[in-house]
Amino acid sequence: MSNESLSTGWTDRLPVIRSLLFPFTLSLIVACLLVVSAIAGLTFGQRGVYEPNPATLPTFLTQDVITLLLGVPLLIASMWTARHGSVRGLLLWMGTLFYFAYVYSYTVLGTWLAPLYLVYVAIISMSVYSLIYILVSADADAVKTRFSSRTPLRWAGGFLMAISVLLGTMWVVKIVGYTLSGTAPTPQEFVIFPLDLIIAFPSLFWGGLWLWRKQPLGYVVGGIVLLKSAAEGLTLVAQTAATLIMSGIGDALLPAYALVGFGGLALLIVYLHGVRVTPRVGNTRTLQASAPARA
Repeated sequence: MSNESLSTGWTDRLPVIRSLLFPFTLSLIVACLLVVSAIAGLTFGQRGVYEPNPATLPTFLTQDVITLLLGVPLLIASMWTARHGSVRGLLLWMGTLFYFAYVYSYTVLGTWLAPLYLVYVAIISMSVYSLIYILVSADADAVKTRFSSRTPLRWAGGFLMAISVLLGTMWVVKIVGYTLSGTAPTPQEFVIFPLDLIIAFPSLFWGGLWLWRKQPLGYVVGGIVLLKSAAEGLTLVAQTAATLIMSGIGDALLPAYALVGFGGLALLIVYLHGVRVTPRVGNTRTLQASAPARA
């Protein structure tokens, strides 16, 4: 397929205001780098690619398996269906990019300079800028017209706000406790705290609030944060199980991970089920589709 054919047709098939060829190309590169890094991690992870820490090694190996078996296929499938006019594909594409940008941030933060450090930086950077490009290109009002009026957005929004406040409060209490006692967090917590309190929890809260209020931007961001919630929660469940099996180290937050993961997955399915093939009649803005579009 030529670059010219790829660069045309995006605005006819999707609720976007410009061609998505740029993020499409970057996302393909991200997918290739993810496959390379995951295979390298599974092959050489215990021989120098990852830090020989029993508390973190199983999580990175588990992430590699998830990336190869689920993450990359979802990224490619969502990109491909979005290219052919699927709004669901567009929403999942953005959510998958956010997920990869977030989970691979753990590989570049801390005190360990991994051999694949620059590969991880490239994955994170290209995922972030691809996501930003798609976000600023999305026509939020037009995306809203693609949803059924019966989509239970308040359930999804309430769930996202609740878990962000509850988990955020837990982290704040732990940080205050460390501060008052004069003790230091674990090396893992030095990475987890800023990522969650600066990026994860605020994005879940505001995305949930916009969904609750049925604001146009909420319809776009909803898919991103619901997929992030589901994917990250289920990833943590798998990583906790792998760490327990490989190193005998458990995690008391496993029930919370399961709630976030399975709850987010259920609501993501319901949210995506609300996407219609054609815009709702009577909205202030509608898409001018010159080519057939899939939900």
